[in-house]
Amino acid sequence: MAPTTSKIACIGGVVMDRKVRAAGEFRSGTSNPVSVTTSSGGVAANIAQCLARLGCRVSMFSILGDDPASDIVLRDLKAAGVDVTSLLRSNMHPTANYSALLQPSGELFIGLADMAIFEELDSAWADRIAPRLEECPLWVVDANLPAATIDRLLLAHKRKATVLADPISIDKSTRFRRALSAIDVFFPNRKEAAELTGHAVETRGDVIHAAAELRARGIGTVVLTLGGDGVYVDDAQGGRFLAAIPPQKVVDVTGAGDALVAGYAYGLLHQGSHGPALLGLAAASLAVETSDSIPAELQPERLIERIESIVPRGKAHESIS
Repeated sequence: MAPTTSKIACIGGVVMDRKVRAAGEFRSGTSNPVSVTTSSGGVAANIAQCLARLGCRVSMFSILGDDPASDIVLRDLKAAGVDVTSLLRSNMHPTANYSALLQPSGELFIGLADMAIFEELDSAWADRIAPRLEECPLWVVDANLPAATIDRLLLAHKRKATVLADPISIDKSTRFRRALSAIDVFFPNRKEAAELTGHAVETRGDVIHAAAELRARGIGTVVLTLGGDGVYVDDAQGGRFLAAIPPQKVVDVTGAGDALVAGYAYGLLHQGSHGPALLGLAAASLAVETSDSIPAELQPERLIERIESIVPRGKAHESIS
């Protein structure tokens, strides 16, 4: 697959990440032995770096503080090949930061976020960046943006762009509520889908009904993520469960969702023998094998190898669970 010449806009969070991994199960009310790693991150920024590693042209639209953390984030984005000329600097807030407390297995125990800086990305900012977004036929938008900004971008400025949206968390998912009809591909997990539909999403039937309800609100394609069970895709061709592609080992699951979206976006721009959902699952499989936010193995050839290691060419890859 050749690199695409289309530019992708990643709009949303640029964050300083801390991963705090427990040596044993977390116990409340006492000290817990942990190991700590620090790196640049943020959903939109991670997706941007993943896409750049896959050979895509990517521009980042977000805001940083005027602090040492911002220097680290900028260094990493530039090193990945992401265009950072549209990033703002704030003199009111520090660079956003997120701490993920991880169980020994790598599963998220709790996330702690200081994201006040993103309130500066208001509707007026959306209007200012609109001319630059016209150069980008594909947008990836995360819910770190305020709801009014999301509304302004998607309802006033989208035009012919294809929009992929990541709701990020239960609380932030509702920021997309008024703009759901402008989303082409939406990536909620079970809890985010439950928040938006008002119904529990636990069983196989719940997943099917939640995705159908979200599509009924105008979303083109729903990719409901199911963790280790893969995804459920509901689009114009109907609904189907796609099983996860097994990793060789599980080191850290926190980057899987970002890699999934990046792989899917990459697939939309490349009409190969495998669809975007499979490419997303392959990217997620590679991501959980490393503690790095951006997997070094995330390359187009590796995506195809990972898919074809378990999916014979031309065959469907569906869950039977």
